[in-house]
Amino acid sequence: MSIRRLSGLGAGALLLVAATLVALPPEASAATQNVTIRDNTFNPEEIRIDPGDSVLWTYTNGRNTHRVQSDERGGYDSGDMRPGDTYEKRFTEEGYYPYFCRYHGGRNGAGMAGLVIVGDPPPPDNDTTRDPRRKLVVPRDFKTIQGAVDRAKPRTTIVVRPGTYREAVVVQTDNITIRGVDRFRTILNGGDNKGTGITFDGVRKAKVANLTVRNYVGNGIYFNNVNGYTATRVDSIKNRTYGIYAFDSYDGVIKRSFGWGSGDSAFYVGQCLGCSALLENLTSRYNYLGYSGTNATGVIIRDSLFKNNGAGVVPNTLPTEELGPNRGTIVVDNRIVNNNYSTVPAAGFSETVGIPFGTGIWFPGVENNVARRNVIRKHNSYGVLVSQSLDESLPMNNTVVSNTIRNSDSDGDGYGYDLAWDGTGANNCFSNNDIEGATGPPMIQDLYACANRPFTGTPFPPVQAHLAASVTNVETREQEEPPEPNRPRCQRGAPGCSR
Repeated sequence: MSIRRLSGLGAGALLLVAATLVALPPEASAATQNVTIRDNTFNPEEIRIDPGDSVLWTYTNGRNTHRVQSDERGGYDSGDMRPGDTYEKRFTEEGYYPYFCRYHGGRNGAGMAGLVIVGDPPPPDNDTTRDPRRKLVVPRDFKTIQGAVDRAKPRTTIVVRPGTYREAVVVQTDNITIRGVDRFRTILNGGDNKGTGITFDGVRKAKVANLTVRNYVGNGIYFNNVNGYTATRVDSIKNRTYGIYAFDSYDGVIKRSFGWGSGDSAFYVGQCLGCSALLENLTSRYNYLGYSGTNATGVIIRDSLFKNNGAGVVPNTLPTEELGPNRGTIVVDNRIVNNNYSTVPAAGFSETVGIPFGTGIWFPGVENNVARRNVIRKHNSYGVLVSQSLDESLPMNNTVVSNTIRNSDSDGDGYGYDLAWDGTGANNCFSNNDIEGATGPPMIQDLYACANRPFTGTPFPPVQAHLAASVTNVETREQEEPPEPNRPRCQRGAPGCSR
């Protein structure tokens, strides 16, 4: 305002104008909140700002190209970012603004994703549709995971912050994701008296990721009659029966997960015809069975470690479930080592039936199963065993090829076979396996080479007698709680983790 424009005013008017100008408050300056970008994570994942503030994304370190992109199609987009690059966006209106990395995440909170909350919009627990990603945070929005599940609508992601949650959660809504913030500090604990950690019951699309579930008397994670399930980065520790259990469920993936101390098996897929289940990058230790799959057809188990279990990988046929026999399980490119552990406390299968402890892969009463390119070492009884099942179902058309097998009499008692077949059934073949120890019967790769099919087996009494003794040893075996696993104290890159 120029003096010339005020020249016609009197002195009193000038004083009034001056006083008014002095009395006006200074315009509030907008703030900038920071989000760092590292490979596979935004930190913090969720940020709250005032209307008019900005968010500054800074790529601090990493090797990959990242790109900040709004969930809203046609919304903000940083373009490709490399280490040292920054991107700033100003938000003027209250609301929820989800975003993701175009290359490592997806809309609706998938993978590498984050959320900007502007102002104080109505909380998502009042109306989840106000959050375009439908994300509920425990314990911010609900004190319990079950409380969030009960209010969730399809396509909701329930984010669980670090802490110990002593509850048994049941999900009966389609398309729910439960995801921990820190795999090792987000813990569901059953206290050795609750049934199952998380049950997905009769739903379509179920996901659980990035958390620990332990000390349940039943199962850690249970997919029951689920179409489309995923378990990723789940630690199952000392859940008495099963670790991650899929029953009558289809189109599933269990990957990058850890199973320890289950009385039945760490990982299980059962009673499904055309299961379409993939299990990969798993670690299974100190369980009665590393993997068990009863009457499951169409399962792939690959690139995993099975170590220190009673037996390593055991697809099987039993009358306890429908849709038998087990058919078409493929066991490929796994490390199966030192599965001689016999003292885990009994639960489920192990309460009533014994097994041939010290077995890497056991195919009892199954059909069209394949064991290929596995490294199998240090077992007391068998590297790979093919036999009839406990109900005398016959093994048929199983293929054992190109495995490397060593030291299958690791206890030195004089009994142990790298490859063995009890002689029941037909067309179970053994070819191109790299072995150094005995086989039962001798020269099994010559007698029953895959190129020689069709053929029937000839009973081999030493294996049959050993199996008969093994399955009756339930009441005589010692039982002792397994040790605690040595797990990281927190997840690298998670908020509050400095390792």
